Amino acid sequence: MKKAIKGIIFALIFCIMVEAISVALLPWEKVKKYGLYNTSAYEIVAEKDDSVDVIFLGDSLVYSSISPMEIWDGYGYTCYDCAQPAQIMPYAYDYLKVAIDSQHPKIVFIEANILFRDPQKLPLYKKIAYRIVNYIPIFKYHSNWKKYFTHDKNSWLNVNKGYIYITGIKASKKDPFNYMDVNDEVEVSILPENKECFDDMVSMCEENNIKLVLLAVPSQKSWSRSKYNMVKELANEKDIEFIDFNLDNDLEIDWATETKDKGNHLNYWGAKKVSDFLGEYMESTGLLEDHKNDPYYKSWHTAYSIYKEKLK
Repeated sequence: MKKAIKGIIFALIFCIMVEAISVALLPWEKVKKYGLYNTSAYEIVAEKDDSVDVIFLGDSLVYSSISPMEIWDGYGYTCYDCAQPAQIMPYAYDYLKVAIDSQHPKIVFIEANILFRDPQKLPLYKKIAYRIVNYIPIFKYHSNWKKYFTHDKNSWLNVNKGYIYITGIKASKKDPFNYMDVNDEVEVSILPENKECFDDMVSMCEENNIKLVLLAVPSQKSWSRSKYNMVKELANEKDIEFIDFNLDNDLEIDWATETKDKGNHLNYWGAKKVSDFLGEYMESTGLLEDHKNDPYYKSWHTAYSIYKEKLK
């Protein structure tokens, strides 16, 4: 009996210690406002309030294809990749709520591939990992102890703004011109629960005066003519824009040198093409301001300096 009581006491003490360390490792500015769950899950809340104008929601296709720092350098617009591996619609919905509350973005892009992912079929290990990271931030911010000794608030920020910089090359063996062939026989559908979640996101954007855009980045493996047709129909139904880089907008991706994994995800050189195009598109909307000369965005200059060092 005594051993059991000791075991319970030890477990309680251990849990309290982990929780306390987790809180200590969070970006301290937003701990009170967003609490343990949101701050650990969404790095965007480490940004200054109302400092991010554009967010991208989606899976790994987003954080490998869109570099906010490239857009900042070219246009002075502040963007953030709110993306996760194998992101599902309910997670994207949660991301959008947090981003609207803390940033009030003017444009939101949703990478359309997540419309076709079944939330119920997300691998169990990913569900568990997601929950662990959300509720026990020590697993996500384990290296932040070093930052306490610098007293530099900028060190808490994700300097790539959600983008993952990759220079590896694994050439695609597919024909670069026919992967969107009109004879594509793979039939797909948008699940009712995903459609319902998307409808809620559309309403949320309308209520907050946000321009919502559907997006399909270049991917030979994740995208298809069938998916394109379904999303085009959805965009027409909702009267929102749909930017497709696989069929409607040819970026002349070199699938021999600009993919990291044989045509599924882009590397840096492919991402630069996507980012340059999107920066130009954002400029055409007339909704955004160039923040380069605004002192409120000083940390973005710092982030870009670090990013540029990586490019070398």
